[in-house]
Amino acid sequence: VPKTTEVVRGAVVNIVLKADQRTGRQVSGTVRDVLTRGDHHRGIKVRLTDGRIGRVQSMSTASSTSNNIISDGVVSGGASTSAAVPLEQTELSAYIVPSRRKGKNKNSPKQTDHPDGSAWVTCPVCGAFEGDETAVAHHVSEHF
Repeated sequence: VPKTTEVVRGAVVNIVLKADQRTGRQVSGTVRDVLTRGDHHRGIKVRLTDGRIGRVQSMSTASSTSNNIISDGVVSGGASTSAAVPLEQTELSAYIVPSRRKGKNKNSPKQTDHPDGSAWVTCPVCGAFEGDETAVAHHVSEHF
């Protein structure tokens, strides 16, 4: 993470946008404003010339590009041709958060009851099929 002495107005940097913090995807651009007064362990917050805001992860070796995307060390994109901020493509899985268990038995496996009151049952013959009681009864009859 660069220091405040390196991150100055006009410097070309690689930043992580707030929306991309989970994925770590970096974009490259030219610094318009430095928003953090001192050094920060997660990176100095800056505003790029195209209006995007993020934390500086490294100094870019590319010269004056404002729309490059860095992913796994590969640079793609080109110079921005419009004043509008480009729409970013982010995988939906980056926003999925596992549910938190509250209360008693939060370390135990999830309950197997369904909202309609039916219990989740495993086939006593093969042990591979799971379903409600009616489905398992039908499945068991197919074994014989």
